[in-house]
Amino acid sequence: RAPASAPADGLWNDSWDGYPAARRRALEVWERRKNVITLGGDVHASYVTDLKLDFDDARAPVVATEIVGTSITSPSWPQVRTERVMQDNPHIVFGKSDQRGYTVVNVDGARATAHMRVVDNVRSPQSALTTAASFVVDARRPGAQRL
Repeated sequence: RAPASAPADGLWNDSWDGYPAARRRALEVWERRKNVITLGGDVHASYVTDLKLDFDDARAPVVATEIVGTSITSPSWPQVRTERVMQDNPHIVFGKSDQRGYTVVNVDGARATAHMRVVDNVRSPQSALTTAASFVVDARRPGAQRL
């Protein structure tokens, strides 16, 4: 589904919404591969999303997990807008658009761990750096689990 920055008609051709057939093919491949992790960015927000073949079916199995890192300094839309998008998209398990930073992903043979790192103030070199959230995706259990 289209993110908060999408036009009123809900189609945003800078995301998968603009390419439904290609998205479907990718999800079908990932379903066969079992527990794929995708990395993305350039949306000026951090997201962790459980991807499904059928996003309208709450019971549909998770076929992949998408980890999206935010921008380092570029601003984004207000957090309240991200929360509205998340209400309509329960497969988005984390969304943060009000802080800048980066994401650290550690991958080993059995799991991937993602840490959403953010700064308090992008204009200050002395700004505190914190972890907004951390998630793990275990090879034996599809979907992101918050740590």
